[in-house]
Amino acid sequence: MIDAVHTDLVTVTYPLAKSWTLDLVAAVVAQKASQDALLADGEAYRRNMVRVAILLAHP
Repeated sequence: MIDAVHTDLVTVTYPLAKSWTLDLVAAVVAQKASQDALLADGEAYRRNMVRVAILLAHP
């Protein structure tokens, strides 16, 4: 999922189990720190902040 955000931020949904989907863009937009991290230089920092946004999201 994290690679999907880095590859294509336009990806709207990511399929989960039993017809559940996660809106990756909405997950990142909901977390201000994740938005800021996408503009930062550190690759590891960006990946970790996107991971946090995904973990805090609700499918």
